[in-house]
Amino acid sequence: MVYKYRSTTPDWLYHEPSLNPALLPAIQKELLKLFIQTKKETLVPYTSTAVEIAHKELMRNTCTTLMQEFQRLGIYDNFFVITFISVESTREFPPHVDVGVDIALNIPLINCEDTYTVWYDGKIKDQSLPDYAIGTSIVKITRVVDPRTAVEIGRCDSNIPHWINVNILHRPETHHNQLRVAASIRFKPEPIDGKGNLWPHLIKS
Repeated sequence: MVYKYRSTTPDWLYHEPSLNPALLPAIQKELLKLFIQTKKETLVPYTSTAVEIAHKELMRNTCTTLMQEFQRLGIYDNFFVITFISVESTREFPPHVDVGVDIALNIPLINCEDTYTVWYDGKIKDQSLPDYAIGTSIVKITRVVDPRTAVEIGRCDSNIPHWINVNILHRPETHHNQLRVAASIRFKPEPIDGKGNLWPHLIKS
């Protein structure tokens, strides 16, 4: 059985979301604006980092198209934080679990071509991500895999939006030397049923 961090963690790895594809460029533009603005405020370097933004009013005012989509999908009230995940090829993220939530909606922003989210089975260590990856203190709750036990079990293309399981061991993988940035949006309560299934209308048909 694949390792899952919590009893509530779903069995599935990823799903394509039912976002309106015609609105994706506007959504990405707004998220990129938020990323640049908050990057300046947090003074986090442009390297492999995870930075959580919890200023809900700022996010709602900046990402108006995304918020309209969330209202259409019935998850506007569930949305609560955005984590910007930057990956520099020389500083990899080890496979890890996010701990705080089970799922996320990931949206590519910069240089996500030829990059992937990869999942693993394995045993976790009582250790968080490397210091360089901790852009905001909340990221310290993550737990990484014992590298001797990691076995790949699946992957998806990070250049298109996906709902992803963040409490099965996973990491971003890049195949180029450019800085890659994605937005990872979190929800509470999470839009899953008691068996861990994503609400059906949130999955691309």
